[in-house]
Amino acid sequence: MGVRRRGREYALQMLYAMDLTDYQPDQVFAGFYALQDLNRDAFYYARRLVDGVHSHLHEIDPVLSKYAEHWKIHRMAVVDRNLLRLGLFELMFQKEIPFPIIINEALEIVKEFSDHEGTQFLNGILDAARKEFRPEETGPRARNKPASAAAPAPVQEADAGQAEQADDKA
Repeated sequence: MGVRRRGREYALQMLYAMDLTDYQPDQVFAGFYALQDLNRDAFYYARRLVDGVHSHLHEIDPVLSKYAEHWKIHRMAVVDRNLLRLGLFELMFQKEIPFPIIINEALEIVKEFSDHEGTQFLNGILDAARKEFRPEETGPRARNKPASAAAPAPVQEADAGQAEQADDKA
């Protein structure tokens, strides 16, 4: 497992803890850092993600509400809510990471930490937000079509190994 994938998983766990306890990031970082088998590089990547989500939450949650039609944020499963926040942070503020990697990583992580419905829920919301925040980027299928004919399609689950390798290079 790559450093960024592991970092995203750590970030999800930290955001989950913050969501349930109202701890501040530094409190969660201190407790998480004390773990014995922690990948330190992944921890530092996770810390950047958590700091980013926490500092932009006032921008992320309205976007989440906008695209999660008929869902109130507080009613979402805690894992799904925080993974969506993480994915939206990356889509909105981490422009150097291609959107297919962001969405595929979220889908792989939700499979480990949530249920099957979570994959469809996350894919729909993140792809809809991608159209707003990354309209100039096209998906893997649309690259071979002329720009005028390229209708963005929902991102399909890609080979996790390929997405992870590409993400670690980004």
